Amino acid sequence: MKLAKYSFLYGLIVSFVLLALTIFMNSSTIQRVSGVIGLVLFICTIITSGAMVSGDRGRANYSNEDPNDKKQRENVAMACFVAAIPILLLWGFLKYD
Repeated sequence: MKLAKYSFLYGLIVSFVLLALTIFMNSSTIQRVSGVIGLVLFICTIITSGAMVSGDRGRANYSNEDPNDKKQRENVAMACFVAAIPILLLWGFLKYD
């Protein structure tokens, strides 16, 4: 859970940097960049959580997986998701403002 706290902080820092660049540069490119960064983090969340595998593969992975590896994989998925939240919120703000 400690990783998720730091990743939220990193997501906020990236969001503030992108927001500052948007204000000073007055460019719509930063809006696209924030969307791409948020989307990449969200796709990393989907991949590391195992949400896109079929039921048979999921059961096989869970039965053969070490509990420590499972916990680490879940922590990485949670960290990517938590880091993506502020960046995607910034993208939504810039897109529909």
